[in-house]
Amino acid sequence: MKKTILTCITAAVLALASIPAGITASPEQAYACSKGESTTPEYDYSVASSVFYGAPIKVDNVYFEGKLYRMGTFVTETNYKGSAVRTLLTPIDSDQCGATFELGHNYLVYANNRLGYPSASVFDIYEGDQVQERIAQIKDLDIVPVPAPGVHTETLYPGNDVTISLDDKLIPFQPAPVFFKNSLYVPMTFFRDALGYVTIWDSKLGRYEIMLKSDWAGIFAKGDPSQSEFTGNSTGIPAGTAPFDAGVTYSDVQMRVDGKIFAAENLPFTYDGVVYVALRSTAEKLGLQVNWLADSYMAQIKDTRPIDELQRPILEMRLSSSIAGEADLIVDKVNNDQVLYRYDRPLELGEKAVQFTAPFNELIKEPNGEGNRKIRLFLRAGEREKEMLVTEPLNDALLRDPDVRSRANLVLSTYHYMWPENGVFGLANLR
Repeated sequence: MKKTILTCITAAVLALASIPAGITASPEQAYACSKGESTTPEYDYSVASSVFYGAPIKVDNVYFEGKLYRMGTFVTETNYKGSAVRTLLTPIDSDQCGATFELGHNYLVYANNRLGYPSASVFDIYEGDQVQERIAQIKDLDIVPVPAPGVHTETLYPGNDVTISLDDKLIPFQPAPVFFKNSLYVPMTFFRDALGYVTIWDSKLGRYEIMLKSDWAGIFAKGDPSQSEFTGNSTGIPAGTAPFDAGVTYSDVQMRVDGKIFAAENLPFTYDGVVYVALRSTAEKLGLQVNWLADSYMAQIKDTRPIDELQRPILEMRLSSSIAGEADLIVDKVNNDQVLYRYDRPLELGEKAVQFTAPFNELIKEPNGEGNRKIRLFLRAGEREKEMLVTEPLNDALLRDPDVRSRANLVLSTYHYMWPENGVFGLANLR
């Protein structure tokens, strides 16, 4: 189950940046779009957040992060991996590997969660004769062969210079991560100590059986709580960035996601008494998005889990510029088309945000006068936020119709909107 990776300068770039970041859909031809590398069905299954077979019943255009996407609403016939998928995003443009969903057609979809919503590329969706062949292969993947017992000699790369942030805040942790088989691996204690999940030794089976439940985003295993103190004090990682040979074991470590064992390329391993797990694939199963910054050796983690309706999150509107360095504008109120807004920036301790006013038709313009800022909607609960998928009709109406902006004003900074199913916010959600 090897994947052919394009040549990269450093092991760090290989570790995360080379993993495909697909965001698209159906088997239509893409013209200026190229996969760039071949992958096996086993690899496609291992890196997907969800795999399902179903048919689209509706297709809409939505905006996310100010960009236009095509969204298919699916009825799933069979779910093979991960949580059930209701909506799937793809770029609107075939040059970006986008494609159209055809109503009445059934597709086998390998979706990822890198946008925070299920998405897939033109290379991640299959129909016709390929489907049955791949479904047979998927069923075989339910039983993943466990490597032979004993110590295996593997080549690891030290990750002493790697930093990790969660929602833009640096997270201290020990021991250092390592690069292994084109992925960045972190100690399992990172998810316990840094992110607050539960990890327990399975005493019945006498092994580390890490269970990931994507529906509530936790790591757990039934076992003896007194043996849940996984060590996090490896001293076997050398300084520098040169690769080193390490003795690792697999036979006492297994990982399951929603009842399915991880594919072999992503199996955790034990080295120097520490259990290591692949950061990106593990985080994505928990609803966390990982972005690798090769220049600074930083892995940025963003919590993209849905916010629960019972938290009564408030609705927030932002106007985002396409110009680098321009801060977002947070719209607090729209009265008679006069916008009360503030700049989205960190505040010093005790500092209060300064509010400004401007006509909407002036504020929506880019600072250089070329085009408009992007309208974005968020749900916010405490320090957590989740960006919504804004339907094309709502986006257009907010740009052009003062009456719709007045309707939006009634629910901004409140929780009195209609709850957006699947994160989709449209005209009906303004009440």
